[in-house]
Amino acid sequence: MNRVPPNPAVLCQLYLDAVLPCLSELVAEDAFARDLTAGLNASIVFRVAGGPARSVHLRDGAVSSQPGSCSHPSIVLLFLSRAHLNAFFSGRKWALPLLAWGGWRIRVLKGFSTLAERLEAVLEGHEAVISTAAGRRLHARLSLMAAGLGLPSLAAGDVVSREAFRSLPYGMASFTISSEQGATVWFDRQLDTSRAGWSAPPRQAEVCIAFGDAETAFAAMRDQIDTMAATASGQIVVDGLIPLADGLNFIMQRLRVYLQPSKS
Repeated sequence: MNRVPPNPAVLCQLYLDAVLPCLSELVAEDAFARDLTAGLNASIVFRVAGGPARSVHLRDGAVSSQPGSCSHPSIVLLFLSRAHLNAFFSGRKWALPLLAWGGWRIRVLKGFSTLAERLEAVLEGHEAVISTAAGRRLHARLSLMAAGLGLPSLAAGDVVSREAFRSLPYGMASFTISSEQGATVWFDRQLDTSRAGWSAPPRQAEVCIAFGDAETAFAAMRDQIDTMAATASGQIVVDGLIPLADGLNFIMQRLRVYLQPSKS
């Protein structure tokens, strides 16, 4: 599965629809990130020329995002191609976006740059983050969020994932950390559409996968636990349509091929 190279269009969509949305959870759960956004009121658009876009809104210590370009943005970061955006998000220092609008908003740009660095450190599990229980908890929450939100992009465009999806039953799956409030991501695959969200599922899921606590989720996300043994012991509980859960777990492994740690 990992020998098939990433599709650049899928990688671009993952950055926009699975990584950038994690900023909202980062700011909600991390005091350092929250302090960075305190007093900032701005909307930043990430836009690929002739392609997709996403708007990120910073409002007094909270962050939200939406697909597409919002009206009256404070800053517009323009990328000439999907490859340009991918290079920027993967840490290539030469791949700076074009400041199509708002280049004079220096305070917002500096604050957001530091916030993005914090998000990278948490998602990639830098040693300074995962050396503490609080850091491992944050890494587990954001990793679960990104993995679930990334499933629609993989289903739509990744050849390996699409092949795996053909053998899976339709339905909704939810993944949650039982000990954590609000730590649930869901994915709903139907005949012609797939969607995901970081919230309580909009309906009863066909299968629910629950990690007992953040440390269990952390270990599972990083392949540091025998998931079969953890399921047998009750650390992980799978309730419902097990073939759907197993298949989605397999496809989530594909995400690692795309979102590898950045290199300068």
